Amino acid sequence: MEFSKQQIKTIVKIVFGAILFCFLLKEYKLVISGLSYLWRVFSVFAIGGAMAFIVNVPMSFIEKHYLSRFKHIDKAKRPLAFVLTLILVITVIYLVMFIVVPELIATLQMLVVQLQDVYDRLPQIVADISAKLNLTEETVASLQIEWSQISEAAIAAVQGLAGGIISSSTNFISSIVNAITQFVLAFIFCIYILFSKEKLGRACKKIIYALFKEHYADEIISVIHLTSRTFSKFLSGQCLEAVILGSMFIVAMTIFRMPYALLVGVLIMVTALIPIVGAFIGCIVGAFLILMINPMQAVWFVVMFLVIQQIEGNVIYPKVVGSSVGLPPILVFAAVIIGGELLGVAGMLVFIPLTSVCFTIGKAVIEIQLRKKNVPSEKLK
Repeated sequence: MEFSKQQIKTIVKIVFGAILFCFLLKEYKLVISGLSYLWRVFSVFAIGGAMAFIVNVPMSFIEKHYLSRFKHIDKAKRPLAFVLTLILVITVIYLVMFIVVPELIATLQMLVVQLQDVYDRLPQIVADISAKLNLTEETVASLQIEWSQISEAAIAAVQGLAGGIISSSTNFISSIVNAITQFVLAFIFCIYILFSKEKLGRACKKIIYALFKEHYADEIISVIHLTSRTFSKFLSGQCLEAVILGSMFIVAMTIFRMPYALLVGVLIMVTALIPIVGAFIGCIVGAFLILMINPMQAVWFVVMFLVIQQIEGNVIYPKVVGSSVGLPPILVFAAVIIGGELLGVAGMLVFIPLTSVCFTIGKAVIEIQLRKKNVPSEKLK
């Protein structure tokens, strides 16, 4: 049996791919160390690119919908849009910190006072419990806690921790300096991308068309555009959905006169940026804060959260985010779980639009294959 040249090329590719795959499996530690090295080298560019993509969403919106009306400032439109976006981001961060930090400090102070009160009443609480359980004085004495020993152990632990902190202070300061330097360099790279994105886009197209056949180049550029649109729509939709959800909680908690309405609303607004699980994190923290003041209100807060969550999940989210992502709920849930396991919170945010892109491409490929094979529609029902 003779093989054609195309078949020989295919066999060689399969064999080479299998050998490479086996090598990567066997030397996975080397692969991981190599990826870590590449990340250290290119992390500034990756972070800068991610920052540019995120900032570009509101910046493009401001530039197209507001500044495009002023024809006499064509050259200044982009710098002005960038400055306005930067002011918007800084304002949002400042407002969140201005609301959340003072409230958290006041809450922690209140918790310290309550814990001190519980500590002062602890002997009386023990006496009441022993009276209800009919414990003898010998039994109660045997249950007494040696607070002096606990204090000595705590002091020793704090001293050891302090020694460790002091010994590693140089590394800590060095890490902070490196992080600040990396952020500044990434931010500068982000500015370069934003101010020359059209030139970079044309250069990338030239490279793609130079490396691949025109048909494949068209497909690659189509996938890049699809990915960009999906991520942009998901990002803007997720932010809008978080603002709506947080505002609903602020209004509802104010109407029912629950404590920490502004703090809990802003907290849920921030945590709701994490798909599916984010709002529940805010609910747990909010319920704990309210529990310290009024346990019954904490129960009603959980009930209110479940009601608002149903409204948000069935009405708001499909309208605001669902249409932009276009994923079945089970795939959204799977994307959140897998992304969280691999990359934490960032993975949860990235894997939903990434899964949406793969889902859209896969669906298009399946449709093309079905049309090529002329599969009757009756068999697909």
